[in-house]
Amino acid sequence: MNISQIDDNLANCVVDGTDITWIHWTDKIFSVHGIFYDEEEKLFMRVPKETSEATLNPKLHPLVRMTSGGRIRFVTDSEYISIKASLPYFSPIPSMSITTTHGFSVYADGLYRNRYSPTFNKFLEAGEPDSNKRIFFSERKFIDSGKKDRLIEIYFPLYGGVSDIYIGIDPGSTLKPAPSYKITKPLVFYGSSITQGACVTRPGNDYLSMLARMLDADYINLGFSGNGNAEEPMIEYLSSIDASLFAFDYNMYQSKKDRVLPPYYSIYEKIRKKHPDSLILMHDKPGCDYEPYPEREKIINDAYQKALASGDKLVGFISAYDFFGDGNRDSCMVDVSHPSDIGAMRMANAIYSAIKQITERKI
Repeated sequence: MNISQIDDNLANCVVDGTDITWIHWTDKIFSVHGIFYDEEEKLFMRVPKETSEATLNPKLHPLVRMTSGGRIRFVTDSEYISIKASLPYFSPIPSMSITTTHGFSVYADGLYRNRYSPTFNKFLEAGEPDSNKRIFFSERKFIDSGKKDRLIEIYFPLYGGVSDIYIGIDPGSTLKPAPSYKITKPLVFYGSSITQGACVTRPGNDYLSMLARMLDADYINLGFSGNGNAEEPMIEYLSSIDASLFAFDYNMYQSKKDRVLPPYYSIYEKIRKKHPDSLILMHDKPGCDYEPYPEREKIINDAYQKALASGDKLVGFISAYDFFGDGNRDSCMVDVSHPSDIGAMRMANAIYSAIKQITERKI
């Protein structure tokens, strides 16, 4: 049974190729954030290939090719936005929607307007996983009525890759560059799957995207699912970014005792040495109702207290419990590790409050 034949509201709005003006992502009108295009790989990436290879962790290689945190921004008065994208083949993930892993979300003037996503049939048609294969999809979605300029922000897939993209608008519509973010120096978040965006329902609903919209800030998502191991090359790369804020939550998994991880405080020291005026936020993953981990919490809090004692007024700390606040905490989780959309929203609110406290302390 095909549900779209019963309820057309659940059907994909496939482009028929007419009445659309297509513009390639390389047009100077568009601004690309959080990712860059690697000409050799023919893919958008989050981290240079040489950095991921230097970590000697082969599991990072596919993860840096996943476009979590990637965005395209522009201004248009078009009532419709079309997306025509070419995607490398990745297997669908059981715990996430295909929109999360391989779809796009479009916001207009900071408000969510629509999602764009390939169908499972596209993946079935592609056959067995192969890094050289691409699936292609194209959709046209209504954004808003009336001819008025709107700031459009297109969020890229959280767990898939993108090899090419065209943006479509109504013929005769205007197209202008987007204004700069209020905070132009990016927020940089380093971590694992929670930071990357598992298991929210779509791009733009991960906590980092929500936080950035609250602050009107650019950002870079360096969350690598199951592999936020704080390898030296990765921390060196992170520290090389001219950022307004650094936050890190890396894999101190008690169940993976074979991992040799750097001391938590040493990461803070490396960042602070290069960025004396940037905010630094220390935290662990949320969800302690399901998996208590007081040892990790103590390690992070001890590092925070040590930084405060050194006279650092630009450092903050968030307890694992405080991320979700009080009431309906079980609604904040998809499983024992990953936040739902509600959980991600509460995380964004908690981080926003922590940033405000650091800023007030600075003054």
